[in-house]
Amino acid sequence: MKKTALLIISTLIISIITACAPAAPAAPAVPTSLASEYLSIEYADAANLRSQLAFGTLQLAGTPNAISPDQAKGLTPLWQAILTMSGDSTTAPEELTAVQDQITSAMTPDQLKAIAAMQITNARLGEFYAQFGITLPTPVPGVTKVPGSGSGKTEEEKAAAQATAAASGQTTGSGQAAKTLLFEKVLEYLATVK
Repeated sequence: MKKTALLIISTLIISIITACAPAAPAAPAVPTSLASEYLSIEYADAANLRSQLAFGTLQLAGTPNAISPDQAKGLTPLWQAILTMSGDSTTAPEELTAVQDQITSAMTPDQLKAIAAMQITNARLGEFYAQFGITLPTPVPGVTKVPGSGSGKTEEEKAAAQATAAASGQTTGSGQAAKTLLFEKVLEYLATVK
């Protein structure tokens, strides 16, 4: 009887102590991009946040929200880092997002709101790249690209398509130039801000 009573009392004490213990800390939230607090990809054909920041920065030139000379000094090494990391296949997406967040922090809320209001699309970026002879593949809305879907072409057909594009002075969107051109143009712009 004493053992049963002792067991019940011990169980009650343990239950009370457990109930009064602080709750385990919640799992850390998945970090999100600071740019997503201002910019959205929730509209038709929305460009990714980094491209919106880059293209939007170019579009701010000549407006009341243009980049100031002090901002240009701070933004230049950040965009250089984006340019370098974008050309490196070993760069983790988190690294690019961290630098993107620093770029966002260096801009004013008015500048970011102005970029958000532009609602930059992939089609608009395609027009920008076309000015420099780069053709980007245009995704078809609602259609998921199937890997290897172009594999039905013979090597001769692929070579002919590349030769035709080269003869017309165009390159496809798969090269390094297509991945970094926008960031290079941002750096060129920042170098002119006085």
